[in-house]
Amino acid sequence: MQRIKRIFTSGVEDVKAKIASHLELSRQSLDILLQLLSARATAKSDVDEAMRKITALEREGDEIIRGLVDEVTQGAVVPTVTNLVLILLDNVDNVLDLIYFAVKEIRRGFHLWQKESVYAIVANEVREIFNLIKSMLEYFQKMLSAGKVEEVKHYARIVSSLEEEIDEIKEDVLDKIYGLELTAVEFNHLVTLVFTADRIADNIQDAAYHLVTVVSSA
Repeated sequence: MQRIKRIFTSGVEDVKAKIASHLELSRQSLDILLQLLSARATAKSDVDEAMRKITALEREGDEIIRGLVDEVTQGAVVPTVTNLVLILLDNVDNVLDLIYFAVKEIRRGFHLWQKESVYAIVANEVREIFNLIKSMLEYFQKMLSAGKVEEVKHYARIVSSLEEEIDEIKEDVLDKIYGLELTAVEFNHLVTLVFTADRIADNIQDAAYHLVTVVSSA
């Protein structure tokens, strides 16, 4: 029985290591996104180059997730947590996919940033949310390398706290957006960025909760 448990535990550790590799791709993509949010005078060629880089990272991430799903469904982890691990992988994949989606939205609408009221939202609240998301990612990475379950739970609580902070900023910035005189395109651009960021944060939080359950069961 102990030998079987060690096999499944090693399987979980392998899955965690590969998730960490995927998260590093998300972190790189997020850094590129934050650079765009910090550069009002960004040229279209710069945005196109950022899009190319993140597209490559997103495709690399898809390969990692496909390989992990195959491993998990073929018995890499204990059967009682197989479905939960698959949900965890979906959350992790969503993070990178949504960062990719956010950069596509920036590519479509960065010319709108020439309007002062639009860029003020982008440079302040939207960038603040994505900086907090970066912190969430960093703490989730710490969860993956933590040696003790209590340590994993501690980092999960921090992730949850950061997500709550993002929720508060989201509500405030939506109130601000609705109070501005914007065109429909400007309004949709800003709201899309805010809600996409919120979905990224939600997926990181969900992944953290699921990881806690998986490591507690291993």
